[in-house]
Amino acid sequence: NSELSLHIRFAYKERFVSGKVDRISLGSSFPILNLLYSRGIKDLINSHFAYDKLLLRVEDYFYLGNFGLFSIRAEAGKIFQSLPYPLLFIHPGNNSFVYDRTAFNLMNYYEFVSDQYLSVKAEQHFGGIFLDRIPALRKLKWREIATFSAVSGRLSNKNRALLANPAVFSDLSNKPYVEAGVGIENIFKILRIDNIWRFSYLDHPEIAKV
Repeated sequence: NSELSLHIRFAYKERFVSGKVDRISLGSSFPILNLLYSRGIKDLINSHFAYDKLLLRVEDYFYLGNFGLFSIRAEAGKIFQSLPYPLLFIHPGNNSFVYDRTAFNLMNYYEFVSDQYLSVKAEQHFGGIFLDRIPALRKLKWREIATFSAVSGRLSNKNRALLANPAVFSDLSNKPYVEAGVGIENIFKILRIDNIWRFSYLDHPEIAKV
């Protein structure tokens, strides 16, 4: 497969700290937009597929005063032609014990596949608003956090017909995949512990529900 991609990122009034080699983003007080367009080129270096793939991502965060910091990332994607599953949107799962902000942490690898989808991931950092009220915990400076992740999508009949074994994969046309969790961060200033629950597709085999 051969593919050409164009990535446009727009961050209005984004600020940076620059060094001699690299620079670190301080973010923007406005939403950050990412647009990615990919074109599959058939017959280029023996490529077999011609397709158009479009992905839009919006990221933003809000300071809520005493209630801390709320961040959200919404993403939508669509593929306009029929393709075999490795070239579709395979939603990122996580079978490890390490929390991954970019994945669905109770979803198995290759569990869900779509040709168009909409996903939302949100985090609320409370900044100690609850734990600081407990004298024994105040000196530890632990911070509470809550997370929410959901994705909804569909798999067209044309793409489903290309699957060698359709039973191996699931699509999200019946209902969204949803998980949420709570946790504590800033443990020894470097550690974070989350407890996450899965709320949909609980009948799938070999899944972790919590």
